[in-house]
Parts: sequence; C-alpha cells; structure tokens
Amino acid sequence: MLYEESWLLLKQKRYLDTTGAERCWSYVERRSQREAAVIVAKTGQSGALVLIEQFRIPLERLVLEFPAGLIDPGETPEQAARRELAEETGYSGRIIRVGPGVSSTAGLSTEIVHMVYMEVAERPTQQTRHERSERIRVLTLRGEEYAGFLATCEAEDRIMDAKLYTYLREHCGGNQE
Repeated sequence: MLYEESWLLLKQKRYLDTTGAERCWSYVERRSQREAAVIVAKTGQSGALVLIEQFRIPLERLVLEFPAGLIDPGETPEQAARRELAEETGYSGRIIRVGPGVSSTAGLSTEIVHMVYMEVAERPTQQTRHERSERIRVLTLRGEEYAGFLATCEAEDRIMDAKLYTYLREHCGGNQE
C-alpha cells in the first residue's frame, strides 16, 4: 500500500509484462471493497430520464451523471439504488432490472458498479438528503431531447460521465455518429 485515507487506498502491484520484465501498477481501491449502484431512472408516464449534475472535486467541474452511490454493508444493489435515488433526487419507484457487477475504470480502480434500472414517479415524492460534500442539481431529459442535449454538452464543453454518455448515444436514434 502506498497511501491510505478514510475512504480510499492507493495501492501498487508488481507484475511481469509480456517480455518478462517486472513492472509496477498503481491503482485506487475503496476501503472495505464496497460496490456501487448506478441508477438509470425513467419516469413512468413521460419516460423522462432522471439525471444529476454534481460538482466533482477531482475535475473541479460540474459533471452530468446518473444518480449513484455506494452499497452499504448488508444492502443489496436494489436497496442501495432506492436509497441513493431518494437521497440525491427525491424520486422513488420500482426496480425493473439489475445488471451484473461491472468495472468502469479497470485501469485505475477496483470499483465495481451495478446498473439498476428503475421506473419512477413523474415527480419527486420526497425531500432530498444530500451529504455536506454534495452539490447536486436534478434534471430530467425526455428521449426526444437526447441528441440535442448531447450536441449542447459538446458545444459547451460540459463533462459527462461515460456511462451516461454511452446511454444517451445509444438511445438517440443511432444517427449521431
């Protein structure tokens, strides 16, 4: 271990490369190896996607992303998704499906995330409960707005999480390549 703090560990592993030379790889690991739930929430009636815009300290910028959060010990991805969605957005709803654990940054982190797909009420049903470190704004985006939203984000140099970007590109009619 190279460094540790309350939430993360900076680790290094030695390995042999394809030529047999010994090398080192540094990576980040969440303390206690907790997984995360990423929530793809759509409203039942209008089909609007519920998103958040959050200030992310490492980038020193606002980032557009799906609501998400860590799965607490003893919690399932479904339970974490319901809790995090309510805390971050005020929305609630039913689970449609849960994806398997996947990596979003395998070269940098050991983090595993579960994509949780939900159908939610048309409007928030409760008050948000943001942590002190969170600065979150909730947005909704209808399917017919995806392509224009992507174009605006690119033109304005807005940062978007890769999972959200991929989802929107795949669902905006396929003619955006």
